Amino acid sequence: MKTTILHILVCVCLICFATQVKAQDFPYRYLPPITIAPTEEASCMFFDKEGMMWVGTNAGVKSYDGYQVRTYKTNAYQPGILPNNTIRSIAEDHQDNLWLGTRNGLVRMNKRTGKFKTFFLPDESQRIIYTLFVSKDGTLWIGTDGGLSYFNSKTETFYTYNNKNAWLIDADGSKINIGNYSVKAIIEDRNGDLLIGTWSAGLMRFRRGGNTFYRYPRLNATNSAYSLFLDKHQRLWVGTWGYGVVRLDNPRNVRQPEIHQYSYSTSHFDTFYKIVHDPVTKTLWACTREGACYLEEDMPNAEWKGYTSIGNNPLNFNNDIATDGKGNIWLCTQNNGILQVNTQPSLFKLWNLDTSHTQLTINYVYSILTTDGENFWLGLNPYGIALHNRKTGKTLFNQEIPGFAGIPSRVFTTSISDIARRSNGEIWFALNSYGIIVKPLGKPAYQIKHETHPSVIREDFVNTFFESRDKTLWIGQRNGLSTITPDNQSYLITIKEGKKDLTSCDIRHISQDKKGNIWLATDNEGIIRISGNARNPKSLKFKQYNPDRHNFAIDDATACLEDSRGRLWAISNSGGLFLYNKVEDRFEPKNHEYHLPGDRVLTIKEDENGNLWLTTDYALVNIIWSNDSEKPQDITYFTSEDGIGNVLFSPNTACRYGKELFFGSRTSFFSFMPSMKAKLKGNRSSKLVITDIIIDDQPFAQLDSIDKEEISKEMPDYTRKITIPARVKKFSVEFSLLTYGNTEKNVYAYQLEDYDEDWQYCDKGLHRAAFQNLPSGTYHLRVKATDGYGKWQELPYAITIKVLPPWYASRIAFMLYILMLIGGIFASARWYKERVKTRNSLQMGVILTNITHELLTPLTVISATIYKLKAMAPQYEEDYLVMDSNINRTTRLLRQILEVRKSQAGQLHLLVSRGNLVSFIEDACENIRPMAEHQQVRLKFNKPYSEGTAWFDADKMDKIIYNLLSNAIKYNKVGGKIDISLSLSKEQAVITIADNGIGMSKEKMKRLYTRFFDGDYRKQNMPGTGIGLSLTHDLVKLHHGDIRCESLEGEGTIFTITLPIRKNAYAPDEIDVSNKRKAVDQKAIQQVSQEVNLEAPNSEEEDKPKLAPVRQSIFIRKNASKILVVEDNEELLALMLQVLSKNYHVFTAKNGKQAINIIMKEKLDLVVSDVMMPIMDGIELTKQLKSDKSFWQLPIILLTAKNKEEDKTEAYAVGADAYITKPFKFEELEVRINALLANRKKMIEKIQAEVSLQTSTESETQTALHLSNPDQAFITRATEVVMQHLADGDYNRESFAKDMVMSESTLYNKVKATTGQTVIAFITSIRLKEAQRIIQLNPNILISDVATQVGFNTPKYFSKCFKKEFGIFPKEYAEEQKKG
Repeated sequence: MKTTILHILVCVCLICFATQVKAQDFPYRYLPPITIAPTEEASCMFFDKEGMMWVGTNAGVKSYDGYQVRTYKTNAYQPGILPNNTIRSIAEDHQDNLWLGTRNGLVRMNKRTGKFKTFFLPDESQRIIYTLFVSKDGTLWIGTDGGLSYFNSKTETFYTYNNKNAWLIDADGSKINIGNYSVKAIIEDRNGDLLIGTWSAGLMRFRRGGNTFYRYPRLNATNSAYSLFLDKHQRLWVGTWGYGVVRLDNPRNVRQPEIHQYSYSTSHFDTFYKIVHDPVTKTLWACTREGACYLEEDMPNAEWKGYTSIGNNPLNFNNDIATDGKGNIWLCTQNNGILQVNTQPSLFKLWNLDTSHTQLTINYVYSILTTDGENFWLGLNPYGIALHNRKTGKTLFNQEIPGFAGIPSRVFTTSISDIARRSNGEIWFALNSYGIIVKPLGKPAYQIKHETHPSVIREDFVNTFFESRDKTLWIGQRNGLSTITPDNQSYLITIKEGKKDLTSCDIRHISQDKKGNIWLATDNEGIIRISGNARNPKSLKFKQYNPDRHNFAIDDATACLEDSRGRLWAISNSGGLFLYNKVEDRFEPKNHEYHLPGDRVLTIKEDENGNLWLTTDYALVNIIWSNDSEKPQDITYFTSEDGIGNVLFSPNTACRYGKELFFGSRTSFFSFMPSMKAKLKGNRSSKLVITDIIIDDQPFAQLDSIDKEEISKEMPDYTRKITIPARVKKFSVEFSLLTYGNTEKNVYAYQLEDYDEDWQYCDKGLHRAAFQNLPSGTYHLRVKATDGYGKWQELPYAITIKVLPPWYASRIAFMLYILMLIGGIFASARWYKERVKTRNSLQMGVILTNITHELLTPLTVISATIYKLKAMAPQYEEDYLVMDSNINRTTRLLRQILEVRKSQAGQLHLLVSRGNLVSFIEDACENIRPMAEHQQVRLKFNKPYSEGTAWFDADKMDKIIYNLLSNAIKYNKVGGKIDISLSLSKEQAVITIADNGIGMSKEKMKRLYTRFFDGDYRKQNMPGTGIGLSLTHDLVKLHHGDIRCESLEGEGTIFTITLPIRKNAYAPDEIDVSNKRKAVDQKAIQQVSQEVNLEAPNSEEEDKPKLAPVRQSIFIRKNASKILVVEDNEELLALMLQVLSKNYHVFTAKNGKQAINIIMKEKLDLVVSDVMMPIMDGIELTKQLKSDKSFWQLPIILLTAKNKEEDKTEAYAVGADAYITKPFKFEELEVRINALLANRKKMIEKIQAEVSLQTSTESETQTALHLSNPDQAFITRATEVVMQHLADGDYNRESFAKDMVMSESTLYNKVKATTGQTVIAFITSIRLKEAQRIIQLNPNILISDVATQVGFNTPKYFSKCFKKEFGIFPKEYAEEQKKG
């Protein structure tokens, strides 16, 4: 009951004595609130030692660098970061760890590594962490509902002071076990003692090293000590729940601390969450549940002044407060963001216009002038004039101003763009629509209009005034310039430079330099310089500066100013700041050189120290010059944060009075003394930090752990080295100057050493260094920044950036390249050595091959000579047989040499087909049996009973069997035997060749398949080359088979060959699927050889083209077939001419080109050609003939020493009709010639029969037209053309060729090739066959009429031709038809 009464009395006292602060203006500057998270609740705020802001919310902890908010919380993509996302307290230890107290445990965040670790205190009452405090020795202290605890960093465990291990000495001296106490605040005094504030257990002192707590006397009814603060005098300030603030002047004396209670007015039980000190204003600041308050600590009777809002920013639930000790105070509200308050005194004085007595709308101040530093004339936008007295604060508008009552009110409804004072004391106002208002001293104002004063102004739109040193008033208008002299003579100035008239320029500002030149800044004609006597307008000279003249970059200028150093400056609405170059007579832009943001400068003024002051879109800029430098020493930016009000500058809105400068702003104007600016520099100490590393547009925090580890071992804030993998195309490093105020004022620059020659300045609003496709190497990044107050600070360390090369350009790769190069050199040397060896070997092989080819031609000559001698001297038959045998042996040897060469070159190709292997081997045995019988060796073949069908290459198999059998015969003894056996299964065939000859030793067996190993030929007195078994071995392997040899010296040798016989054992390109015959088969040869020599049909005199005679056969046979022999070997050519001329009419040529000429001149029946010839070989000759429609049916036989399968394939592919390898027998050649000629004759007869059939009836002719054969189509077309001109007796070869659309020679060759007739004979044949048909249809017709109808000029010649064609005269034929 007593406690309740006491509680009520305290409340009444607080209400009675507290000073309640009514709604009033906040005395300090403040910035718009920082919105951390609009929908989240902020509960605490903390600045770490780098100056980074951390905010604890109910959705995790957030960091803010002035630009970007980064959130750390537990979610589905980052589970387990925090045990609970509600953050109640934040602290930082000495190891760069940030400690976060949550509603469910404690979290340690390592800022260097970015790793989180959660700790849980042992008791459930310690789940919510209310407060965290790090003492001077680095110990972390934790306040929970379970009491005071500290963290042992070595063991990572917690120790809690509770009723089991701690004692409490109360204010009355009694000692008891400490009970339950909820800790809300912890601080440390200069002695290292901890002061503990609790929710309801009062204020306690804890001396380190013991376990005893000392409680202070009760502070209030609830004994609440929610927040604690020790000031510089070691006075303790205690914020409570519901009882305001208590001050303890002697906190070291626990029993008598000298308590002083401050009254505090509140409508509810307010809570003081935190108290801080501002040394700039010597005030204490506190945040409470209902707002913020401050106390002037040095005033004896000061009271807390509270604010529930600042401006339009509510401060309810102001949960935390922080200060940087330099006049910046941050108020952290629960839902309304963080408000920054600046208590520093401002350089600027803001003068607000009193609009309480007017309805005038003011957008911004458009012009300003003061004549006494007290009264200010202001031109307003959108309209009106104001006169403001800054001492009284009173403002008069328009007709309220003394002397302006007589000015019509409509005149004040326009903008006042300039106000100027003449030397006679008059004030001139430039109106944008109503001319000029002039206010004389002590007299009423009057108006000047174009209508009433046409010689003063050209129009009523006036922009600016300027009085030059000779007291001439220059008036700039929208469309021209005028002047008024001191004696009030006015002139309208005509502005011309050469032929160009600039009179209608839009003049925005006028100034004068020290030489007396007038400078006009125009909005449409750039800058115009005027020199001469203003009182004599005709003497004025003009010079324009604009883009066309390349002496000023843009067309618009806002103002010109010559400073005290004689430098002429120009400003522009679209080009920024310019400096006049006197030497080159041009204006040069300076924005980039001075790193001025944006491209608009609105006003330019110089102060007493020669420094420039510029207004831009967002700031007031001060440029300070050094004494000996043309570049700025310092550039400072001022914004609304610095007390200049709402920034909205207009062009040329500034004036100077004495040392003070005045600038117009939005609804006010401000003034300052530039000399006071020096006091501001020492108050700024914001820190520059690295905030992020962005890799290919992905922030560092979003990279996976492997990429993070590869790029930087530490978080961006602490990194000193960044490694960029070769796969990264672009990256950037973000940085921030932690000012938290108007970050637009911050300017950043960076330099990548060994890459950038100079500092690179970031554009306005950017705070990152971005790099793309940076060459590999090691660089060092330096960063610097300024907060707008002119003092640059550089990052205290350079960041090493190592850009890794791609794998192929890395150090390891280069080492590998070196090793590869060394290895390549050794390999190349070895390869070159082997190449030289191989080249020599191949050269010898090529020589051997060429020699082999060349030997085959002489063998052909020898064989042909023998053939010739057989006819001349048949009595030497036995000698001829010996010669033939040796020719065949030599040929086989040469063939083996060619096969070995193909094997060496890898050119042996397998081409299997289906055949009877039993019959094949049996034939091979029979072919070699004479050789065995000659050596008196018995040869026996044991045939299997099974069917002998198998897939094998007959050519390769023949060489295998022949070589093995010939070796068995050579190495056998007289009376020896050879057994050949063949066994067949489904998959393979096994061939065994066994002899009882001399056998081989084991040493010889090792070199059995070595090329040119000659065995024991010499012992056997047998010829040998040593290549047979080597070739056999290669051929068996080519056939996917295996060969084995067993031999005993003196007993004999057994060769066993195993070969696959199924089709699927071979690759598709090893199987012969062609069914066409590549030459005339043997049956055809035998058949033709039995036929008699065919004679060609009689040829009559032809009118064929007159061609030069060619060399032909030595025996001219008129009725013989005409053949052409093409051979470059003269001996063989002569021999073939001699042999073939017996039966054929032979023409000769030495190469393909000569052959073409002969073929074009002579009608031939067949061509025999060598393949290997100079100029044009046989293959090319065949290709050209077969591609020509006139000769494609001409048979061609190719002769060659080349016996490769692909050579034959190539010959048949180009159209050869037969392919004979050298050496050849003339009997075979003649048989093939006769067979091809016989086939050609049959084809011609068939075509002639079809021609006869076509001329029989018209319907049959139409049928023939649809034949698909090209030759038949040609004959049908030719017959149709002749029939169209049948009655024309003069229709000859020339007319026929023209109708067939071809040359006469081509027509001749085509007709000859397809019908065997000449052109005239072909026409005559058709005429006669048509005559025969006419007589058959009408036997009574007169022969003369028939002759006329079919184109014969006389009946006599017609009858002669008819008799020759049909063996009967036409008259007799008609009689037979009548009888029939």
